[in-house]
Amino acid sequence: ASIMADFQHLFGPVPSRRLGRPLGVSPIPGKTCNYACIYCQLGRTDHMTNTRQPFYPVEKITGELDRWLAADKGPGGGFDVVTVVGEGEPTLYADLGTLLREIRRRTDKPVAVITNGALLYDAEMRRELMEADIVLPSLDAVTEEQYRKIDRPMGSIGFAEMAEGLRQFARE
Repeated sequence: ASIMADFQHLFGPVPSRRLGRPLGVSPIPGKTCNYACIYCQLGRTDHMTNTRQPFYPVEKITGELDRWLAADKGPGGGFDVVTVVGEGEPTLYADLGTLLREIRRRTDKPVAVITNGALLYDAEMRRELMEADIVLPSLDAVTEEQYRKIDRPMGSIGFAEMAEGLRQFARE
């Protein structure tokens, strides 16, 4: 059995062209997202939601990180960055800002968030993401029609709102 089997919220480190050897942190249940992208590597979105929830206590996730860090740089060797990504959309995690702060307290490595950007219209979400060193939002379309075909967002999320949130986040 894999040593990582002891961890519910951590995975890796895994090779990444963009981030070197990121250690992944998943703060949400699998396949929970506000999109059902046609290209999703996780397969079909089982739980479509656009409601942020405190799926797991921050202490449970950071407790796993503490154990990983104490295990001689972790069971997978060294890492270059801690990446909050998950098996769905990490910005749906209601305690994301707190989680990012707590991760940064525990390591001097950069903390990244990989997001679909759907919630960037929310000013509070943008403030929480400021706790990250790196934010990698996706942008898969340039029109409402393309957006609906590729990302297949929940009905309440529009392309213009998502794109304006992305522009606002970049300005901030």
